Amino acid sequence: MRKIIFFGAAFLLLFILSSCEDKLETEPTNRTSGSTVFSSDDNAMVALDGIYRMMYIAGWSSGNEHQNFGHMSTILFTSLMGEDMVQAAQGNGWFWFDYTYSVRNYYTSKAWRSYATWNYYYTLISNANYIIAAEGEIPGTKERVDYIIGSAYAIRAHSYFMLIQAFQQTYKGHEDAPGVPLYTEPTTAASEGKGRGTVQEVYDLITSDLDKAISLLKGWNQEHVSHIDYYVANAIRAQVALVMNDWDKAANYADEAMQKEGSSLLTDFTFGMNDVSNSSVMWGMDVIADQSTTFASFFSHMDATEDGYYAYSSNKCISSWLYSQINTTDKRIKWFQDDKGTTTYNAGTSKETIKNTPYSQRKFLWQDANSGLGDYIFMRIEEPLLIRAEALCHAGNYPAARELMKTLGEARDPQNYAEALAKVSNDNSVTFVSAGTVSTLMDYILVQRRIELWGETPRIFDILRLRKDGWTRKFSGTNHPNDGQLNKFGAASLGFPSDYKELILTIPQSEFDGNPNMSSNDQNPM
Repeated sequence: MRKIIFFGAAFLLLFILSSCEDKLETEPTNRTSGSTVFSSDDNAMVALDGIYRMMYIAGWSSGNEHQNFGHMSTILFTSLMGEDMVQAAQGNGWFWFDYTYSVRNYYTSKAWRSYATWNYYYTLISNANYIIAAEGEIPGTKERVDYIIGSAYAIRAHSYFMLIQAFQQTYKGHEDAPGVPLYTEPTTAASEGKGRGTVQEVYDLITSDLDKAISLLKGWNQEHVSHIDYYVANAIRAQVALVMNDWDKAANYADEAMQKEGSSLLTDFTFGMNDVSNSSVMWGMDVIADQSTTFASFFSHMDATEDGYYAYSSNKCISSWLYSQINTTDKRIKWFQDDKGTTTYNAGTSKETIKNTPYSQRKFLWQDANSGLGDYIFMRIEEPLLIRAEALCHAGNYPAARELMKTLGEARDPQNYAEALAKVSNDNSVTFVSAGTVSTLMDYILVQRRIELWGETPRIFDILRLRKDGWTRKFSGTNHPNDGQLNKFGAASLGFPSDYKELILTIPQSEFDGNPNMSSNDQNPM
């Protein structure tokens, strides 16, 4: 397991992401956490802000740091593992191994995806555990202390939620399968590592933590958009319920999340999805100049309008099939170039088209590439809307699901959404995974989710949770490059099972090396 350093004082007094021991064992920042970090609610808030700061810094591996920059790197690699995002060329090689399903082979290295993902989320968990352990001991106002403790519970839950989805098949049908090790208390150099337990045990902790977070955060205002507040915690709880196929809870928690005051559906489709001040943003990282990065950044890998950054030689594109599902009257068409590589809007003189790559994305653009500025958006109000619509449809409440899709349609394609929505039947069947004819209301909701949240949520996690076999990159007219079409899997690549072993990561070797309760027999299928 990996030894992790606790991040305490103002935005990381101690920035050490590696150590000589490979254990998930945690020691407080220069031995001051007990007496100083939690001596007041102000100091505890600094510790909490330190955890949030970790969500967008790089350095979670011993190499390849430029593709390991916190939560957004998880969003990117899990999007590239699906079929809706195309990596048009290998370029410098970043994320290409995720895209071509090659990272699982490098589980013995500390420079690759397995180690970086495991290390990142367990670091957040370790630090959250120190805050949670201080519950009842932090002096200060009830409002701030509840807010701090509630946030820590939510961070721990969200981290375990991402881990269990990345390192195991989906919840439904795999409840008794091996989970991930669970740590709920602060650890020291003498702490013994835990075994994998079960998927059910992981989800039990996630739901318990989120319920606690929601109860503590209720009634308190979000101090900063980077913080998980009551409404974001409800949205995460809705995400979890959707994976667990608990439709009533998914719908209800999503509905509560949508009550966030001041939130509204996105109306600006040319801003580059890089500003957390937009009213649709519920949760995101406000990246300021002295904390920005350039090459080790989500935008470096996404914004192909800026020569000199990784995306320029390795465009990220929408799949040709998914693009074909966006009407020309749909405002979201502005997020992508067309089949000839023509930009459909003018984003300003600093964002003129440089590369005419067909279907290249223009949804995510730097604010200022020279200074590495661009905010990370983790959640928009559109996500709980789509979760609620899907959950209601699963439960057979078609009128309510249609009403939500009407709300989204009126904001996206007021000219043509009604006709498309009228054509689909009141049916919660999923008739296809990757490409096909939208014939049921469920098909319609899922395709709208894929368009709306392209590049914002992990597509591969949706494929896993929907448990519908037959997803593929080899649909008719595919724009996936030949070497990215999974040719190494032969005929299987024409239609993969939803629980394909290649969809989950291998556990890093360092975990087995340092944890006496984990052996090579606990490794995921190779």
